[in-house]
Amino acid sequence: MKVVALLAGGNSGEYDISLKTAANIQNLLDIKQFETYLIIVKGNCWVYTDSSGERFFVNKDDFSLTIHEKHIVFDVAFIAIHGDPGENGKLQSYFEIMQIPYTGCDSFCSALTFNKYFCNVAVATCGVPISPSLHFYENDEIPYDEVIAHCGLPCFVKPCNSGSSVGVSKAHDREELVAAVASALIEDRQIMIERFIPGRELTCGVTTWQGEVKALAVTEIISKKEFYDFEAKYTPGFLDLVTPAEIDPAVEYQIMRYSELIYKKLGCKGVVRIDFILNPENRPVFLEINTIPGQTAMSIIPRQLAYHNIPLPEFYADLINQSFF
Repeated sequence: MKVVALLAGGNSGEYDISLKTAANIQNLLDIKQFETYLIIVKGNCWVYTDSSGERFFVNKDDFSLTIHEKHIVFDVAFIAIHGDPGENGKLQSYFEIMQIPYTGCDSFCSALTFNKYFCNVAVATCGVPISPSLHFYENDEIPYDEVIAHCGLPCFVKPCNSGSSVGVSKAHDREELVAAVASALIEDRQIMIERFIPGRELTCGVTTWQGEVKALAVTEIISKKEFYDFEAKYTPGFLDLVTPAEIDPAVEYQIMRYSELIYKKLGCKGVVRIDFILNPENRPVFLEINTIPGQTAMSIIPRQLAYHNIPLPEFYADLINQSFF
């Protein structure tokens, strides 16, 4: 039996979503194969709470846990933290130094894909279409006239390092653009301003299954808000998810091949979700990668796995077993 540290929480606005993701995973892990401890991470506090409510703190010197007289050494870490520090390479770097297996992408891939602008640059080298964008740090003087000339209006303003659309705004005019920049800089010290592309929002899960990189399915995200923001993602009634998406088979094929290509070229591992916009010319344009996609009851990846009749307990067990290679 493998002893699993299931890490949840984190330091971002996705804290509560991470707890739901971890609870779903823990409920589905086979108790005959895995002894699982839910570790809640918040800043420097990494804590396990037993059934009586007593709290025990992880010893980060060797990533172990002592519960009364029992010393627990973990075989593997299952990272279920969206955003910082689970999706940006920080936890991955720690486990690499500690030489402890962990699920998902490595530290370099996680850091690269978490930064929206530099991920775009990398994806473009794969020959995948991206939207024109500009990159700024917090102390840069932003030439708004040049931004509008390059990115147009409306445009999106995004913190480079945040997930679940936290801090993302759609600016329709110069005044909104200035406000959106200020809002994004609250979340991160660097931002990306990106041309708005009208079209249908599509997403494709990719994983390694039975030794092969496999695009799972293309799902259409139909948001009842202006764009697929945090509220639309996690509030019931704000979106419809259609799996498989009702799109031209040739477009579906292209998105799946793009997704597999990105997964391979950027060195992804485990399961990721890659988002696209289908523009008016029926051409898919890359948006972003989620290296720790949600696994809640509302999430897309579980729906795509169900479409392929892949049982979730078997899938999560496979993610853990992949981490040892």
